Amino acid sequence: MTSGDSTAVAYDEPGDTPEPPVITLIGADLPHAYLDEAEPSPLMNDISNFFGRIGTFAKMLIVIALVGGYPTMVVAAHRINVNPVVLPQETPWASRETGTMLTLLGRELTGGGWASDRSGWHPQARLTALPAWQDGMISALSDQATLMAGFASTAAGPDQDLQAGARLLVPSSDGRATPRLNAAAEALQRYDGRLSRGLAVPIVSQDFLTAEIDLYADWFSGSSAALSVRVGKAEGWPAASADIQTIYLTRARAHVATEMLNATLLSDTDLVHARDAAEARDSAMLALRRVAEFNPILISSQAGSNRFLADHTATMAFYSESASRALIEFSTAIGAQAEADDVAIAAATETQ
Repeated sequence: MTSGDSTAVAYDEPGDTPEPPVITLIGADLPHAYLDEAEPSPLMNDISNFFGRIGTFAKMLIVIALVGGYPTMVVAAHRINVNPVVLPQETPWASRETGTMLTLLGRELTGGGWASDRSGWHPQARLTALPAWQDGMISALSDQATLMAGFASTAAGPDQDLQAGARLLVPSSDGRATPRLNAAAEALQRYDGRLSRGLAVPIVSQDFLTAEIDLYADWFSGSSAALSVRVGKAEGWPAASADIQTIYLTRARAHVATEMLNATLLSDTDLVHARDAAEARDSAMLALRRVAEFNPILISSQAGSNRFLADHTATMAFYSESASRALIEFSTAIGAQAEADDVAIAAATETQ
């Protein structure tokens, strides 16, 4: 063996070398129809862009709803109802007064709901005007029920159902108001039920009308004094919470006074028959409606130092004082009417 026999010698047989991979180049050599199918469709591009815009718009709406939705709900939760009370003719109340009181109370309980009972997250919990309106409403109804209980007295004392209703209607910060107000409504209904069966004392009389008018005059005299203290103070912007609360409490009292006075006058249309008394009645009702319907878009109290925002506290103080004076004049006219009636009766008796 030679040395060449043990030396490794590379030897390639023909066909052992692997062939290079086949590479296809996309170029101009391919047919145009194939190239058209390989490009994106213009229609699909438009559809894709359209749905992309919809997605962007939806995201914007979500952001707007999160940022502006809750404030909008707060504004929508502010519901003040000053519509006249119309009692149903199909089921007449034995006492128009209790029917009117229950209607006013029911509007607040079954309408927007009682604001002070709402949880902290609820839009109504952020309001200032509505809670003041509702507290003014029930405090006025409590005073009304107390007055009625005195005129419905028996030998045992003031009417117990009306007294219970008056106590339950007093505004309180202890616990939820709705159960207490439902109990007050039940007490008022019991009085009306007993009255329909002749088991309670009716209250409508000229003395009751005079006492009712005097009560309302005291309300607005007090509101005028409370508002006058706030006039000229630019605390808060556009108004302080105390200003808003006093204005809406006064509005609620005016609404109650308007409806209750109307109920008494409709219960006995002969209570006002003299010309001077009728004119004083119309003036008083007009003054009360002006207070109840005072409803600027935005309550402001800028002490007259702002060109664009009014001093609504001063305006309501003037309206309240005007209502108080009109009610006092109405009470005086009722008294003069009663004296004239007594003179006429005495003259007729002497003639006979």
